Order: sequence, then structure tokens, then C-alpha cells
Amino acid sequence: MLLDTAVVSVSHVGLAVVASGVTALGAAAAQLRLYRFGRQWLACALSVAVATVSLLTTSLVEGTVLQRTPGWAELLGLLVLLCLSCRYGRTVPLVLSAVPLFVAVVRIEGRAPALSDLPLLKDIDGLFTLLPVAFVLLGGYLRTEDGRRRTAAENVRRAERLDLARDLHDHVAHYVTAVVVQAQAGEHTAERDPVTARKLFANIEQTGQEGLVAMSRMVRLLREADGAMTEAPVTPVMTRIEALVRQFSGTGQHAWLDVADDVDGAAWSPQLAKSVERLVQEGLTNIRKHARTATTVHVKLETDGARLVVRVRDNAVGQQRGRVWFRPSGFGMVGLSERVAELGGELSSGRMPEGGWELAASIPVK
Repeated sequence: MLLDTAVVSVSHVGLAVVASGVTALGAAAAQLRLYRFGRQWLACALSVAVATVSLLTTSLVEGTVLQRTPGWAELLGLLVLLCLSCRYGRTVPLVLSAVPLFVAVVRIEGRAPALSDLPLLKDIDGLFTLLPVAFVLLGGYLRTEDGRRRTAAENVRRAERLDLARDLHDHVAHYVTAVVVQAQAGEHTAERDPVTARKLFANIEQTGQEGLVAMSRMVRLLREADGAMTEAPVTPVMTRIEALVRQFSGTGQHAWLDVADDVDGAAWSPQLAKSVERLVQEGLTNIRKHARTATTVHVKLETDGARLVVRVRDNAVGQQRGRVWFRPSGFGMVGLSERVAELGGELSSGRMPEGGWELAASIPVK
């Protein structure tokens, strides 16, 4: 009878250890999913429940028959739960789940005192204390790395938003300025020159439509921030610059583009190409705003050694650059200065000795 009772007790203990191990490993997989879905308190409750089951199993083993092993599956599950809690848990759930898990791992040593006789383990004092400490440190390290990656990703997103904001300002200023200037000119010429006025209003319609297309493109880029955007055909930078100069000439001021033979826009980096385009766009926009007396505009691209030199000049006369029709925001020049500085270039703007105004930039060609 006593032998049968002992056999039954050993059998029950074995089943309890196996069940505790399966529970710990299953809980580790479930806890990872809970953390990914943001269910902090459910993950905490799961950890506490698994630690409680482990402590009860340890009490049962200590009160009946000792094992040759502590239950490696259960030990691994508890350590993984502890590591996940330290990596993903918020402060309060982390403390509430880590403490019982830590205690459960330390108490497992009481199930198999014979482990200290094994060659690999007998020289390690406090193994079952060092193990949870190591997994806590591992979780903390992974938590720090996750934070660094999130910070880096946020910095990239912030830089992209700033870049899009500068592009948005450039597009809005360019198209709205063209619309307002032509509307003001049409108001003065409508009575004495109806043909010219009709042309101006047709230009206003075309410019407005182009501005809406550009705005839609920018909004689409902002909405498609998850990297799932479709690839749009890329227009060569020289073609875009030629289009800017050609559109400007339609506002009553003649503009022409002068590109040196050794300037190759196809060899430019995307950052350089965008910066040159924005520089030309900002220069033309500022002439529309502040140099209404200018009759000709000269856009020149040339090289100076290993640097690309971009100049936008007008022939406005007098001390004043014409009537200021807009409240100046300054954001265009600020964004342009940032672009040029990021590429290691220099930006200047001022009156020329022979008259007129020049916006110029010298940028290394990389």
C-alpha cells in the first residue's frame, strides 16, 4: 500500500512538472502576442499566473519527492517571460510581473538539489539567481535597442516631414504667386487691352490647375507615409527647370535658361537635383513677388571646378525691388539655405553692381 501511494505521488508530481512546463512555454508565446497588441495588463496577469503555478509546483515537489532535474521546459518558459516583460512592459506591469517570475526561477533550485553535483554546474554558485538576472539584463538591453530604433525611425520621419513641408511651401508660393500677379495685371489691363487680359486669365486658369495637381501629389505623399506608395515616373531635372523658366515667361517677364556644356543634370544626386530645382523655383518666385519692374530674368547653370554654380538674375532697376504684394514669410529662403548647407554649399542673395538682383548658390557636385 505504501509503495502504491509513493508511485502515485511520483506520478502526480511528474504530471504537475510537465503541465507547468507546457504552461510556461505556451504563456511565453501568448505573452509576445499580447505585448504586440498593446495588452499590457493581460500580459502581466498571464505572467503572474504562470509564476504562481510554478511556485505551487515547486511546493508540491519539495513536499513529496525531489527530481533529478528542475524541469528545463518550465525554467526556459519562465526566463523567456521575464525577458519579454523587461523588454516590452510598462513600468507598473513590468514590476508586478517581473518580481513573481524572478522568485519562481530562484525557487526552482529547491526541486533538484542534485544539480549541484553535475560537473558543469557544481562550480557555479547561485546559478538560479544569476539566470534571472542575466535575462533581466538581456530584456533591458533589447528594450534600449528598441528605443534607439524608434528614435532613429522618428528622426527619419521628422526629417521627411520637414522636407515635405519645405516642398509644400515652395509649390504653394510658386503657383499662388503666379496666380495673384497675373490677376493683378489683368485687373489693370482688362479695360484698355481686353485681348491681353483674356490671355492673362487663361494663364491664371492653367497655373491654378497645375498648382492643384502639385498639391494633390504632395498630399498623396503625406498620406502614403508607410512606404506603400507607388512609383511615379521621374521627370529629368533639366526638363523640370526648363518648364519652370518657360512658365515664368508667360507672366509678362521674359526669362531664359543658360546651361553650360559641362553641366550634366543626369549625373546629379537626387538631393542635388531637388536643391537646384528649388533654388530656381524660389528665385523666380521672389522675382514675381518683389521685382515687378524687371523685364528680363536670366537663369544660369555652370561649373566652377568641382562645384555647380546656379544663378537667378533679374534687371530690376532702382533702390526698391518693386511693390511688395505679399506678406513675406521667409520660409522659402530658410528652407533653401538649409538645403544648400546640407550639401556643403553656399547661398547668397543681393544686388549686383550693374543693377538688378541675383540669387546664387555654389554647391559641390558629388
